[in-house]
Amino acid sequence: MRFMQKQTSRPQLPGMTAAELSTLVSQWGEPRFRAKQILDWRNKGVLDPKRMSNLPPRLRDRLEAFIDCSPIDLVRRETSQDGTRKYVFSLNRPRLSGKMIESVMIPESSRITVCLSSQVGCVLDCPFCHTGTQGFTGNLNKAEIIAQVLCIMQDLNEAPLPPDLHQNITHIVYMGMGEPLANEPGVHGSLELLLAPDGLNISRRRITVSTSGLIPQIERLGERFPVNLAISLHAAENELRNELVPINRKYPLEQLRQCLDRYPLGHQRHITLEYVLLDRVNDRECDLEALCRFVRPHRERVNLIQFNPYPGSPYRGTPRERMNEFAQHLISKGIRATVRRSRGQDIMAACGQLKADVADKARHHVDGEGD
Repeated sequence: MRFMQKQTSRPQLPGMTAAELSTLVSQWGEPRFRAKQILDWRNKGVLDPKRMSNLPPRLRDRLEAFIDCSPIDLVRRETSQDGTRKYVFSLNRPRLSGKMIESVMIPESSRITVCLSSQVGCVLDCPFCHTGTQGFTGNLNKAEIIAQVLCIMQDLNEAPLPPDLHQNITHIVYMGMGEPLANEPGVHGSLELLLAPDGLNISRRRITVSTSGLIPQIERLGERFPVNLAISLHAAENELRNELVPINRKYPLEQLRQCLDRYPLGHQRHITLEYVLLDRVNDRECDLEALCRFVRPHRERVNLIQFNPYPGSPYRGTPRERMNEFAQHLISKGIRATVRRSRGQDIMAACGQLKADVADKARHHVDGEGD
């Protein structure tokens, strides 16, 4: 027997807690252990009830009829020459129906990192970031954020990586489209599910939230979910940072410095200060000295990022040799500094390049490897 689908808003399976599922299956007259079975499938990346083989047909039918099992759809997958995969997803929620977001999976021999989007576009307007040129459409809810992880998990099961690479997702970074801390309900809700033992059970030491510096939100994150924190700094002097990171006009560097000094850090943990190097903009000697003055070496490390160009950008990246000199100067001052290796640049999946194009909607398929 097939159940008619309700027209009211339905619970979304990726965002449901164990308690919510247990209550629901009990209301349907099913034993509570069925909730654990559903969760086990969900946490493996299986969202289609038809594939939940140990559930009775009547329960699979109910799930299809009354639960939104797939709040996002995979539109397109691209694979970089370096193995990075970029995923374009379409949203199904009525207010955001058909809008696109992007996620990135970065494989290595010892880990797999997934970069999540938290907004459609971005509420901020940093001039060197491609996502910012898209404008802002809306916040993702917790189910739409978690669904990105689950869909990538399913893709890894169906299209495994080469055997010399790690095969399972180990690390999560909120560094995709959007300013995560401008979407506290969605990000906090998704963190709760990522950290839950009966959820995806990922250690908070393996989760990083990046922000441009929303100070009240940073403080609330530290109180509720003291995960790794990354700050999109990009300048250590107010006048320049006002230009590159406009939220600095509301929360200037002096306030940010005090906030970072208070953020709770676990044993041997550090805050990451992200710094995209722009040729003759923020890579001058005066910029370097300002950065040295800002950093607390015992609490923070600096991640120097290559600027990844996009069509129409007025900026150029700092040459690699000068990037290395910049890093060496920081190191000479006792500051931990690394130059991030750019991944996925050839498919516009690198840092600052994500921008889901409406034109993607017409290309509703998964591209082959290397396309």
